[in-house]
Amino acid sequence: MLQPCSCALVLAALLVSLTASAQTGPARRAGPRSIVLTGKAGEAAPVLYLAPGSVTSVLLDGPIVRESVEVDSRAHFARVDPGEQVITLALHAPLGRGERLALRFAYREGSPREAVFLLTARPGEVDEVVNVTRPPQTLEACHAALAGVQERCEAQARELEALRARPLALSPAAVALSGFVNPEGLKGEFVRKGCAGASDELRAPEECWVLGGTTWSVVVLEVSNTGAEPWVPAWAEVTPLAGGEPRRARVVLSRQAALSPGETVSVAIEVEMPLRKQKEGWLEAPHALRVCDASGSRCLSVSQANL
Repeated sequence: MLQPCSCALVLAALLVSLTASAQTGPARRAGPRSIVLTGKAGEAAPVLYLAPGSVTSVLLDGPIVRESVEVDSRAHFARVDPGEQVITLALHAPLGRGERLALRFAYREGSPREAVFLLTARPGEVDEVVNVTRPPQTLEACHAALAGVQERCEAQARELEALRARPLALSPAAVALSGFVNPEGLKGEFVRKGCAGASDELRAPEECWVLGGTTWSVVVLEVSNTGAEPWVPAWAEVTPLAGGEPRRARVVLSRQAALSPGETVSVAIEVEMPLRKQKEGWLEAPHALRVCDASGSRCLSVSQANL
């Protein structure tokens, strides 16, 4: 009487065992999938299926910025390996039911430039190879991309020209080799009073700053153009207040070529000085200063500047 019952129990146990084996067996390897990224607004992020013990390779149609590759919850992964045009993923721990992790990266060029994938688990299925492409670029998109590249090239060309036009004296090494600064060094001062200058159309405040070396002095003025025409400083002369002949400045430099009406700009005047040994006597000799345009018809006069 007990035999039928025993057979039923054995059959039930066998069915449970087969069911458990089917649930815990290896995931089915899906064939290569193809995904097209359109970049359209509202487009859902593509979903990839991962499983521990399997490697997923995402093959891309263009080079990516490797440093841009990010995944959520990095501890879940045994491997996140970005290549030039492939991203290889391998899970370290299984994903929870309904859990989704984001994979983000950026292409070096083309559109869409950035991409997001969702990584999740599906019982019995895993993606091993995923081919990702983007639509061919339209003529308008190519024109826009070309315009962007051209704009960047023009900006770089302007920067290059500015570097080429940069005076060598702006380089500390060039200053050291020029002989303008020797072991005696230099001296600098900010003058709060004494540099005021004015004419009918030009103004300079009382504040200025000066630099001095063994054989030269420089005074820097903030000059405002109150006239109706641009002003271009071209030359300057200084006259010792203690007596002596006027002498031309060696260099006159402006932060910009022309000072437009209503603008204020820094103007530097470099003057050759008698050899000076000690810093204590530098920037103490009072001079009258006049800065003029090429014709000499528009000048700024400063009553006293210590050189």
